[in-house]
Formats: sequence, structure tokens, C-alpha cells
Amino acid sequence: MTDNKSRAKTQSQDNAAKKDGSAAKNSSTPEENRIPANADEPATERGAGTDSGSDNSAPSVKTKKSRRSHLGGFSSLIIFVLFVTVIAALVYWIEKQQKELASLNRYQIEQLRSKFSPALEQLKADNNELRQRLATQEKNQQVLNDAFSNLLKTRRHLRNDWLLAEADYLLRLASHRLLLARDAGSALTAMQTADERLRELADPAVIPVRNILAEDINRLKAVHEPDIAGLSARLSALAHGIDSLPLLSAYSASAPTNVDTNKPEKVRVEDWKQLPEAIWSDIKKLLVIRERRGKVIPLLSPEQHFFLIQNLKLKLEQARLALLNAEQDIYQERLQTAADWIRDFFKQDDPATQAMLAQLKQLAAKNIKPALPDISASYRALQNFREQQADSGRDHS
Repeated sequence: MTDNKSRAKTQSQDNAAKKDGSAAKNSSTPEENRIPANADEPATERGAGTDSGSDNSAPSVKTKKSRRSHLGGFSSLIIFVLFVTVIAALVYWIEKQQKELASLNRYQIEQLRSKFSPALEQLKADNNELRQRLATQEKNQQVLNDAFSNLLKTRRHLRNDWLLAEADYLLRLASHRLLLARDAGSALTAMQTADERLRELADPAVIPVRNILAEDINRLKAVHEPDIAGLSARLSALAHGIDSLPLLSAYSASAPTNVDTNKPEKVRVEDWKQLPEAIWSDIKKLLVIRERRGKVIPLLSPEQHFFLIQNLKLKLEQARLALLNAEQDIYQERLQTAADWIRDFFKQDDPATQAMLAQLKQLAAKNIKPALPDISASYRALQNFREQQADSGRDHS
């Protein structure tokens, strides 16, 4: 509303100035109009008067011109004054508006300051608290950084100690598997894994230990480890094939034999003189002498045949147990006994018997207990190295 009022006031002042200018122009116009009118009169009329009248007309014209110039300058001065007045009023109004606006802004600022001053105080308090917490966090962070730096410094030693302990355990495991279970494959795998752990140390001081370990690994690789699982499977298959072997002698029942029909019937004794011949004939029938060359094989009853088969299977099972326990002498003795029994009681010319005997011979020739090397040198070298490391650590501490 203040802007509208100022604009209306400015317009009214401009209108008043315009009215004053138009009035000044109107007041000067009649004289200017009258001068040309006198100037347009005929020369006869102007010269009709006396000479004195013509002399007085010249000063009057000059006077009128001077009056017109004075009136024009006065009107310009009035217009300039009015313009300056309007400008001054406008400047005064603008300054007044700015002062009012500034006072209003200051009032609003004071109101906002009084309204938000508690919140500002709370923010200041929270800011101070946050600064204190930040300082505490910075101190804690510095402590953590120092601890982390120390951990990084000791990390290498901790990792090396762990790798050395793992390598020590693997070497002990290899010794136990080789000496107690005679498992050269597992022992070799454990030793190779221990060598990988020592390689991860990247420490030149462990090179002598690795050299000794490499020698033990080479000696262990030279051991020809028998195929225990394969040999055990072959023995089990042979035990199942015993039932199909043919016996050397067939079983003869205790039933009476058929009488030879080609022989003559019994001699009927009609006289006492025929009695000695009849007695001698009967005596010859009681005793039969047969000639047999070669080894005499006793006849086996069904019960004896059953026990023979079971004893052969038992011998093969004992050989398999000796194989698992790496008992070379017992293993070969049981296989040899089984082969002898098969030769004595079964037909040797039968293909099944020949195949059985050939397999028993191959199995008996296997070395199930090879000589094992001594792999304790690498373990002792690693123990000495760890003791040296422990002594050097105590000296530094």
C-alpha cells in the first residue's frame, strides 16, 4: 500500500507541474500574438502617425521581447524547481520506505532470535558435547592405530610360529603312520604338506631343514608299497572259488558191491573130498590184493570233504589277516599250506585247480613287508630350528 500511495502522490505532483507550465505558456501567448499583429499592420497605417509616434514604437518592441525572454526563463526555473522537488520527494520516500523495511526486518530478526535462542543454545551445547566425543573418539582411534601397528609388527612372528607348529605336527603324524600302520602313502603326503608349510615361511634360515626333509621324502618315495587292498580282494576271491574244485578221489559208499555175474556160482559140496576146494575158494574171495603205483589218497566222506573246504578257506583268511598286519612269514606259510592241500586232495590236471595254484604262487611271492626308511632326521632338524627360534626370541625380549 505504501508503494501505491507514493505512486499516486508522484503522479499528482507531476500533474500540478504540468498545469503550472501550461498556465505560464498561456500568459505569454497573448503578448506574442499581439506583437505579430502589430507587425502585420500596413506600413501606411503605421506611418500615418506623427514622427514622434514612430520613434516611440521601437523601444516598445524591445521591451516586449525582453519580457518574453524573462517569462520563458522564469517558467523553466519553475519547471526545474518542481522537478527537483519531485526528485527530492521521491528520494525521501524511498529512504523512508527503506528505513521502514529495515526496521521491520530488524523486528522480525529479533522475533526470530528470541524464538530460536533456546534451540541455538541447545545446539551449542550439543555441538560442544559432540566435540568432546569426537576428541575421545580420536584418542581411541589413535590407541587402536598404535595397537594395530604393533600387531602388524608381530603378525609375521605369529604366522611363522603357527606354520612351524603345523609342520611339526605333520612330521610327527608321518612318523606314526609309517612306523605303526606302515602306511607309506599317508606318511609321504604328510611330509610333502609339511614342506609346503615351511616354504610359506619365506625364511632363509629354514632352508637346511627343508634340505633334510627333501632327502627323507626321496627315501620314502623309493619304498615299493604293496597293494594291500588288491591282494586282500584276490585272497577273498580264491576263498570263494574253493567250493568249485574237483576232488581227486570220488566217494564210495559202504553199500555192498555188485557180484560179478561172469564168475561161476558157488560150488556145491557133495562129498567130503570137495570140501577143501570149496574152503579155498571162499578164502580167495575174502582177500583181494590190488597193485597201485603212486601216492595213496584216502577216500573222504562228505563230512571230511566239508571240513577240508572249510580248512582251506580258513587258511586263506589267515593269510589275508597276516597281509593286513604285514606278517610276511605267516602270510607265506598259510598260502603254502593251502597250495599243498589243493595238490593232495584235488585233481591237478583240472583247469580250475591249475589256476588256483598259479594264483597262490603269485600271491606268496609278494613282499608285503618292505623295508621302511628312517624319516626322523627331518623331525629332529625342525625341533632344533624351533628351539633356536625360541632362544633368539627370549634374547630379544
